[in-house]
Parts: sequence; structure tokens; C-alpha cells
Amino acid sequence: RCSSAPGCRIDPTPNADSPARRGAVVEVSATITRRQVDEMVTPAEVISVLSGAGVECVLAGAYATNVWTGVPRATRDVDVIVPLRAHNKAVRAIRAAFPHLIPRDSPAVARFEDPASGDALIDLMKPRDRIVKAVFLHSTTASIEGRPARIVDLEMALALKFAAMVGAWRNLSKKYMDASDFIAIVTANEQVDLEIVRSLGELVYPGGGAEIAVLVADARAGRRLSF
Repeated sequence: RCSSAPGCRIDPTPNADSPARRGAVVEVSATITRRQVDEMVTPAEVISVLSGAGVECVLAGAYATNVWTGVPRATRDVDVIVPLRAHNKAVRAIRAAFPHLIPRDSPAVARFEDPASGDALIDLMKPRDRIVKAVFLHSTTASIEGRPARIVDLEMALALKFAAMVGAWRNLSKKYMDASDFIAIVTANEQVDLEIVRSLGELVYPGGGAEIAVLVADARAGRRLSF
């Protein structure tokens, strides 16, 4: 296990071949964040609250991306996806556990913000799009601070990055960050199941399966990505 210095890599590929190793990346990422962010909430805290409330959740966002790149890095907010049927219950549990945070609701996410900075610290994502709904079928286990948790699996991590890269709603500068993450995930993991990736790409939009397969091949070959 590496030190908590920014940019350290947990180990060479495979980066996430066990729940303990996957959890280790999340824990180191949280340690790095704590050194840079005065107010923060850890993934372990969010998962513990939701688990205690009986709410299923899957860790996504930068913490999950870090698992599949193998490079821990700071990220201010904790992104989790919860089933729509349990969303109100999840919101109540988070509000009770973190009463100082300001809740903001939107069609896509229930966001909890730091009242001082206005920064999002927790995002409870609503699985309305087909690709996000599929997260519950494409997740894997992690052991985070000794607690069982679920995170998006390798192929879903790539598909979610692809959805962000091509999404009309996404800021252009963030799309380039997503592309960088996409490349890092591909190059860090030799065993990407292309058939699953293609099927998930089709959930983003018809024809997305072929496009994401090209992007994986381009990333593997070191070519510039076009999206």
C-alpha cells in the first residue's frame, strides 16, 4: 500500500483485484482530500449512514474512478447512486446525519452543500437515465474502513465516463477531464470486457456501443480521442 502522497499509485495493474485493494484506494483518496479540504465527508461515513438506514447504494464519481485508475487523488464530493424507490429515505437519513449541510434537490441529484463554501459534499444521484439504472447490475464489492460497500465495476466506470464525455449537459473543460480519466482507466486495466462495454454504451444512446469500443481501442493505442 502506498503512502498518502498525491499521485501515488497503489500497485501496478491489476489495480483493483480484491475488495481490500479497491477499498484501499478509496481510503487513501479520502486521506489526501482531508489534507486539502477543511470540511469534508468521507465515503465511509456516507455509506455507513445509508447502510444503517437500509438503503442500497453504489459509490460512483471520482472515488470510484480512482479505484480503476489506481491513482488516489483528492475529490471534494462523495457521489453515490441510490434506487429511486429509496431516494426519499436516503435524503432523510443524510439530512439527519449531517444537519449542517444545505440540501438542494434537482431532477438528477439530491445535493448536500457546505454552507460556508457552497461546495457539494454529498451527491445522492437519481438513476433516471438507462445507463445509471444499470449501475445496480454492474457493481462490485469493496472493503472501506472495514465495512462492505459497493462501487461501480470496471466496465461501468468506463461507460459513465463515456456518458459524461458525450453529454450535452457537460461543461467542455470537464469533458476533457473525463476523457483523461477514460484513458487512465483503459491503460491501467488490461482485462476490459469489450462486449459488456459495448452493451453499456448502447444504453447511453443508440450507436454508443460502437463509439465507446473505438474510444477504448484509441486509448489503448495512445491515439487522440474524438468524442
